[in-house]
Amino acid sequence: MRDYAKVSPQFWTGETGKLIRTLGRDCQVIAFYVVTCPSSNMLGLYYLPLPTLCHETASPSKGALKALRSLSEGGFSHYDPVSETVFVPEMAKFQIGDRLLRKENRHKAVLRELRSEEPTSELQS
Repeated sequence: MRDYAKVSPQFWTGETGKLIRTLGRDCQVIAFYVVTCPSSNMLGLYYLPLPTLCHETASPSKGALKALRSLSEGGFSHYDPVSETVFVPEMAKFQIGDRLLRKENRHKAVLRELRSEEPTSELQS
């Protein structure tokens, strides 16, 4: 679980936010959840069981899956129901920034997150 995360106010008013708004309230709730939920990380790639998402957003599974599909079609996030994994492509850009220097603590944090997603990873620190 992250102790610190950034959510820009442009989530609601930026180009992507406006697109999500056109998809409806359920999509807005699910989109905000995948960015801020307890299991999310700075990379935007993490395990998220559908029952957890449904419970914490008070969404029925059929509605949640429909919202996840809509968000995927809009390019905001992608959900794989088989692996129960979500990917938010722009998450790292907003959580980490455009540039990451090897000497920064965020570099180590990114490697740690990657290792936690792939236990057999041979990433070098």
